[in-house]
Amino acid sequence: MIWLIIIVIFLGAVVAVMLVFLFLFDREHILAEQRMEARIPTRVGLELSGTDAPLNYENTFTENISRNGARVVTKRRWSPNDSVLVKLPQNLSCRARITYCQHLKGDEFAMGLQFSFEVYDPPSYFTSDRKST
Repeated sequence: MIWLIIIVIFLGAVVAVMLVFLFLFDREHILAEQRMEARIPTRVGLELSGTDAPLNYENTFTENISRNGARVVTKRRWSPNDSVLVKLPQNLSCRARITYCQHLKGDEFAMGLQFSFEVYDPPSYFTSDRKST
């Protein structure tokens, strides 16, 4: 009987430690360690626009980048799995899929982008002399 009590106490302690680890440990840190590629903290300016309204765009910046994606700070709430047009420096443009959109403080959101590898010349209406909204 004493062995049963010891085993139950031990298993309860293990479960308690696992729960504390899962709920109190930084989830971003856990996710970052599971990524296949490194994220490089860097700030790069870019323009975002929806594929359905390319003339309505936002000038914003990245928090970090990788070979296949980026974390972008935006003023607009975007929907995961939607596509966006991304105009990068050097007049390069590509499409990206939104992987997540998290509310930050105030009116800011952090958005994960997964780039397609189709880099193309921007259409004539997607030029840098437009006025920001």
